[in-house]
Amino acid sequence: MQPRFFGSEAQQRMQAVAYALTPLLKDDPAYGTEGRMWGIDGPDLAEIDKVAALASLQGATVNHYVPKSREAQFAKEYAQLGFANDRWDQFMGRRDCLDICAAYVAGFKLPDQYVQHHIGPETPTRILNALGRTSAACGVLPPMTPVLFGQMRHAAYFCLEAPDGGVAACAGACLRNHPESRFGNAAWWGMLATRDRDRGQSLSLYLGALTALHMHETFGVEEFYTGVRSDNAVSRHVCQKLGVRDSEYACLAILDPSAFGEGGYTK
Repeated sequence: MQPRFFGSEAQQRMQAVAYALTPLLKDDPAYGTEGRMWGIDGPDLAEIDKVAALASLQGATVNHYVPKSREAQFAKEYAQLGFANDRWDQFMGRRDCLDICAAYVAGFKLPDQYVQHHIGPETPTRILNALGRTSAACGVLPPMTPVLFGQMRHAAYFCLEAPDGGVAACAGACLRNHPESRFGNAAWWGMLATRDRDRGQSLSLYLGALTALHMHETFGVEEFYTGVRSDNAVSRHVCQKLGVRDSEYACLAILDPSAFGEGGYTK
């Protein structure tokens, strides 16, 4: 099955290049991917050249687990090489997050006529199309299908089909790093999106909690992280309600201006 890529032309090209790089990088603990691009988490300054190469090839790359105390130093190094920077606060959840999520899922009742999908190779094309539309409307970028389906990385993605056949909400998580990496048991968690007409029913809260529980029960994950913009009050509220809170880390995007000159690769 040919992989499917999502988003704008630049985003799809980024995913396509990342897919092509997979045979070269997938067995190296230094590199990780959540299905959008390959990156290096918790980098040191000696790896700047590798990060720059990834950004040049893919159009963008990312560093998670960058101490906020060193964030400006890394951003300066990347800027001096001609790259644009973007950043998010790294929100994290641990054991208490799982307890909160378990309680939330246990007390949630799915609204009538909504259908839950655990996304995989058997997911109908119409649902994938609708997932792409809902995600794009919310500024969220789904990963390439080999990760979305849990084939290239341990992952879990869920969505809710609304009565009109569209995707009302979605969420997902992925063990983006190699098992031998020092981040090998930490899951990138996010892709929280809810369609405008379906808001007010706590759908993304439910799917976010469900995703975290599935990753814990299936793969033993006890640490989750995601990037949240400092001015995104809604996302910060959703994360905090599930026990995923701001940390001492930042997530940095390193962007080739010729590919992503008008902003970051995702919200």
